[in-house]
Amino acid sequence: MATNLREMKRTCRVPGCTQETASRYSPYCSVHKARLRRHGAVDQDGITAADLKPYLSKVNARIEKNRDSPAWGQLDGRWLTLVDHANSVIAAYEKGRASPRHEVKAAHEVVKIAGAAQAREVVETALAMFIMQEFEPRRFRSDDAFRVQLVRRVRALANMNAGEFYDHRADKTRRVYREVSPRAVAVMGHWLSEAFGVAGLRLARLERADEERERKERLALHRALEELK
Repeated sequence: MATNLREMKRTCRVPGCTQETASRYSPYCSVHKARLRRHGAVDQDGITAADLKPYLSKVNARIEKNRDSPAWGQLDGRWLTLVDHANSVIAAYEKGRASPRHEVKAAHEVVKIAGAAQAREVVETALAMFIMQEFEPRRFRSDDAFRVQLVRRVRALANMNAGEFYDHRADKTRRVYREVSPRAVAVMGHWLSEAFGVAGLRLARLERADEERERKERLALHRALEELK
C-alpha cells in the first residue's frame, strides 16, 4: 500500500519546482495552482498599481492633449453599456432564465465596480493596461494572463481584490485576497477587451509614434550640434 502511495505522488510540472502536485489530478503544486488561478499563468506576476502608474500618466496626458475629443465620452459610454448588459444578465437570471453561473458572477462583479468607481476611472485603467501590454509584452505570459491582470486592476478600483479580517491569535487585522472563479474572470476579461481593446491599441500606437518622433528630434539636434564650428 505504501509503495502504491509513493507511486501516486507526482512532481509539479513547472520547471524547477520540486514540490508535489496539489492532488493526483492536478499537474501543479498548491503554490503554482493558486498562482494560475489568481494571475492567469503559473509564472505570471501580478501587475500592481505602481506598475501601471506610468501608463496611466500617458493616458491622462493624451486625454488632456485632446480634451475636446468625443472619444472619451464614447469610451465612458462603452463602460456604461457594459454595465447595462451586466444588469440585464442579472435580471434575466433572477427571472428564472437559465444562465451560466460564471457569466452571472461576472455580471455581479461589473455592477459592483460600477457602484464604486467612476466610468472614466475604469476607462483610464483599461486603456493603461493595453498600453502597458504593448510597451512591456514580456510582463504578460499569455493573452489569458493579460486579461486576468486587466480584470484585477479594474476590480481594484472598487477595492474588490482584497478584504480584511481580524486575526485574534495575532491580535491584528489581516488582508485576504478575494478570488473570483477563473471562468467568471475570463468572461469579464472578454467584456473589457471588447469594450476597450481597439482604443487601447490605438493609444499605444500614438505613444509609439510620439516616442519615435522625439527620438528623431534628439538625433537631429545631436547631429546639428556636432556640425557646429
